[in-house]
Amino acid sequence: MSLTDAFREVAIKRSTKQPQMVDQLLEEAPILGAIRMEDSTDGLHNVYEEIESVTPAQLVDADEALPVVNAKTNLKQVDLSVVGGIIEVGEDKARAFGGAAAYFAKKQPIIMQKTGMDLEKSILYNSFRAYALANSKLQDAAGTGSTNYSMLCVKFVPGQVTGLFDSEGFGSGAFMDVESLSGGNIYKDSNGVLVRGIRYKSYMGMQLANARYVSGIANIDITNSKTPTEKQILQMLEDARATSGNTLIMCHPMVLSLVLGAFKSSALQMRPDSRDYNTMIDTWNGIEIVTSRNFDNGDEAKVTIA
Repeated sequence: MSLTDAFREVAIKRSTKQPQMVDQLLEEAPILGAIRMEDSTDGLHNVYEEIESVTPAQLVDADEALPVVNAKTNLKQVDLSVVGGIIEVGEDKARAFGGAAAYFAKKQPIIMQKTGMDLEKSILYNSFRAYALANSKLQDAAGTGSTNYSMLCVKFVPGQVTGLFDSEGFGSGAFMDVESLSGGNIYKDSNGVLVRGIRYKSYMGMQLANARYVSGIANIDITNSKTPTEKQILQMLEDARATSGNTLIMCHPMVLSLVLGAFKSSALQMRPDSRDYNTMIDTWNGIEIVTSRNFDNGDEAKVTIA
């Protein structure tokens, strides 16, 4: 199962000149690759309507006056963030690698991989979890120390809860705009060393415009047996109005194995001839589970939940 218009699908389809770079970026960022993406409305900005109130149609008797219907909305804007950086190489080191281009090509995979990991972690904590907390959709599993995990549930809805990218960004068939500094010529860096350099730049953002679709559970302390109840997990799904096909449960692999898998373990029956003990699960009530090691591995500080 995968979300329609997931970032991996969109990026590979449009980035015809850089498919390898997309793979590198998403290699260790599975949740980032699964997030639904949309074009921004205006390059570095996305303008959208937020519903304030709705006056719906009503049942009336025959020949009775029809009520006035209306939907009051407010225009809002989300700004995209810059994803990018500069890499430089000294003139002599470039020569040792067979040229600056060869040096940059060798460094690119690890740079893109770490970029994807950091970008995903920021989305998990600074976007999804922060949004759930701000809207009273983050439950407390009662962990009190700094040995905690979080679990999130996000329903992706077009125009409301979605990732954003620059609508012009893939115009040249590239996910990242790559440009040589100083026209590809040698220049002095900030320390006066002669170098060549390139810069990477792209634009991305998250639109979180409906609190009904983002929820989670924090302060999950596996070590001290402070883990969510089945009721809390079901409440998390309900708080995000989870439906199969457009909703993801997100967590660290340890949470999948030792928290969600524990429910299966308690109901698992083994026969004398059984050779495999398997507590892994892929979905919870039809909602896909995606794990990532970009969640903190049992060292989150306690989140204060009102």
